Amino acid sequence: MSDRGSHALWTIVFVGLVARVASWWFQGGFHYPDEIFQQVEPAHHLRTGVAWLPWEFTIGLRSWLPPAVYAAQFEILSWAGVTGLSALRLVTLHNALMTLLMVPAGYRIGVALWPNDGPDAEAAGLSVALFTALLPGLVYYAPHTLIGTPCMVSLSWGYVYWLEARKSQTADPNVLVRCGFFFGVAGALRATCGVHMLVPLVDLLWRARLKALRPLVLGAALPVLAVGAVDMITWGSPFHSTIEHLRYNVLEGGASEHGTLPWHFYVTEPLWQRLGPLAFVFWLVVIAGLGRSWLVVLTFAVPSIVTSSIAHKEERFLMYNWPLIAAALGIGWLLIARWLKRHARIVGPVAAVMLAAALLASNLHGTLELPWTLRRGMFR
Repeated sequence: MSDRGSHALWTIVFVGLVARVASWWFQGGFHYPDEIFQQVEPAHHLRTGVAWLPWEFTIGLRSWLPPAVYAAQFEILSWAGVTGLSALRLVTLHNALMTLLMVPAGYRIGVALWPNDGPDAEAAGLSVALFTALLPGLVYYAPHTLIGTPCMVSLSWGYVYWLEARKSQTADPNVLVRCGFFFGVAGALRATCGVHMLVPLVDLLWRARLKALRPLVLGAALPVLAVGAVDMITWGSPFHSTIEHLRYNVLEGGASEHGTLPWHFYVTEPLWQRLGPLAFVFWLVVIAGLGRSWLVVLTFAVPSIVTSSIAHKEERFLMYNWPLIAAALGIGWLLIARWLKRHARIVGPVAAVMLAAALLASNLHGTLELPWTLRRGMFR
């Protein structure tokens, strides 16, 4: 990366920091009850022995590992005299800041999507990083204790190493181990994240076969075995929470007891309404970059289709799409910006900046219009 590109990326990271702190500041509640009752409340139980534990923690459907992490944070804050709501606010701030790791990941995704190295690839990386830093649909989820928040970060870095391995065409084992590790973290924390890895894993195994399988499994082993060990200690058998989760939700269809929505919900809500009044323009920009970004579009299209076939739907189940949408949007916008600059040297760049601002404002409008019944997770 050039010095100019490095300075630009740090500026984008700072802008992303401001956006996340603002999102944290103006969000004092929760998006869905699970972030309290399946994360914070069990964490309080681990620290004090007092809590209202949800039914998932009575049948072993959830791992105790994520609550243990939050319990450690609350304990450390208590040493400084920070407790109660103040401690919760600092923990949610930590999560918001953690998602800043997605900005350099976005940069590397953009570089990997560009066919050649050099200044053009650097510009692609900066474009994707910018939308990763500022896209309101993504930033909205940053200050939440949802299990999806760390999963979204881990998946982003898994996508980085997948695309870099694909671009190098050498199947570097070290890169694949890192890819396996980050996908392993996401899958270990939430088994249903597996559907968001389908395209990358199929692609890697198709292109490199056993050369890819061994390092991927090696990388995933540590986080997966960690969850298995915690389940063994807490529930009495390895991977108990994962097995129970799949049994209840997939085999028995128990999630439907908590409400169902029509098959088109994910298309009409997170993939359209959340983009705001310029949703049509938004997707035109994505289409403009399909020649270079089709892989990431396919990567978020597949889980969107698969999860649409499941009766129980929640908008947060597709929160993992946002970093990929940011990547597709960044590539499409860059190509349009270059076309505008070639055809209108002075007005073109101004029009490109206005287009980016309009897309972000539209997504902000759509995110702020998130129906309250979906925001608080009211069952319907």
